[in-house]
Amino acid sequence: MEIAHNFMGPGATKTMLRINENGNVVGSIIVNCEGFPETTTLDSLTAATYSNHMRNLSHHASNALKEIDVTDELTVLRLVSRKSEAVVAPDSEFHIIVVMRRH
Repeated sequence: MEIAHNFMGPGATKTMLRINENGNVVGSIIVNCEGFPETTTLDSLTAATYSNHMRNLSHHASNALKEIDVTDELTVLRLVSRKSEAVVAPDSEFHIIVVMRRH
């Protein structure tokens, strides 16, 4: 959580801990601008897999949104499946990904 504190300020660590306290949250990941997980509560393989794929999806979604309306900007991307869902909040310096179980 030190990376979260250093990159995003002192409130980031508390926010990450609070998010992970939710019973449906499997884990969270902070991904740097190169696409590598910096801080995660998941195992390294799972974090790397989600980081790579969700970063790519958010990039493609952002480009598609810009083609529709150049003045709009992607703020959150939510991917829902039968078993789980992943939410990514992209930024120019980092992405935050939260993985949750579905009921």
